[in-house]
Amino acid sequence: MRNVSHTRQESPGFSRGEEVNGWLIDIIPQACPPDVMDAPEAYRAAWGRYVGEAVPGDGDPEDWREQAARLEAATRILPDPHVRVAGRPYGGPDPMKLAHYGAVMLRPYMDQLTLPASNVDRWDLMPALRPFLGRDVRSVACDGDMIDAAARGMLDRHPGAGVVAKFMLREKRLPLAFIDPDGTFMQTDEYGGKPERIPFAAWRWAGYDLALFEGEPDAVLVQQKARMRYEYRMQVIGGEPVCGAACIERFTPADNRGNRYDPRMEETRNSGRIESHPDIARLYEQFAHETAHAIRGEIEGPYVMDLYLDDAGQPHVIELNPQSNSGLYALDMDALLTAIRDNPEQFMPDPSRGGMPGCLGVREEDSICFFQIPTGNH
Repeated sequence: MRNVSHTRQESPGFSRGEEVNGWLIDIIPQACPPDVMDAPEAYRAAWGRYVGEAVPGDGDPEDWREQAARLEAATRILPDPHVRVAGRPYGGPDPMKLAHYGAVMLRPYMDQLTLPASNVDRWDLMPALRPFLGRDVRSVACDGDMIDAAARGMLDRHPGAGVVAKFMLREKRLPLAFIDPDGTFMQTDEYGGKPERIPFAAWRWAGYDLALFEGEPDAVLVQQKARMRYEYRMQVIGGEPVCGAACIERFTPADNRGNRYDPRMEETRNSGRIESHPDIARLYEQFAHETAHAIRGEIEGPYVMDLYLDDAGQPHVIELNPQSNSGLYALDMDALLTAIRDNPEQFMPDPSRGGMPGCLGVREEDSICFFQIPTGNH
């Protein structure tokens, strides 16, 4: 394959004129689904070339198609691509000299940990984003009394709305707490017991984690519960929204019909009732640009912006997340990979970082000298 160099855009830590001498594409070797022969031929061809023969198996159709879509588009669009399949030997160029694209395992490669820093997982601490949320939010420390007081205060300020509490220190460490207007929530039993609706208290929700993270500031986000209609995901690369698709679980890039901003949506997520709303897609595009520009001085790295429409028809932000492992839905992969190709500085390792968490959403507690990649998704 010919060696293609791509000039980086100017960014902190890099000089204009430096070159990217290829891309490293990380792929997780998903089992092929039973209907793999119905997938686009280009997906199957790319999979066969880099991972293994695409034959019917017992894999998840959506998971496989997303990995295959990443692989096919990246090897076609990114200059001088080198594929690294998780759990298999890699014999390509030094990863530290290549720009990176692809999925990240739970325990990342060391070179992934040196990618440019990002604070996207703490979107709750960005003052410029607050006006775009469309709901009342409060950040509180990991303290049972403070969490309880914040939840009660939120219920009092917004009668009938309910409250959602989200633990922000560790992704998916705790389930969301959905607190009804009467102050009760559904307590789940991690040992398989029957869920029970009881009065909310922080210790009932967080348990031992209250002590483990005691006193940590801004640990919990207490939010006014809002009805979120037509949930939609925008991909933001280089500080600009570049493409988007609704959060329809059964859709993958194989379902994209050539729309940079796919117009198909569900008013209620997972309802199965898919509607076409080009007007809402255009509204989301405009709103995403406005929001991305407003927070540009507070956010670093590539990210996804999840949006919703309120009952008055106004768009708002649900949350931000790291770009690398985010679900793709019916995304225009050509638009995404072209934007990534044109912003290599956001995907290039920096040796001076010394294995600290990078733009892929890797947290510091997961960065303890991992030299091997286990199987399993992030």
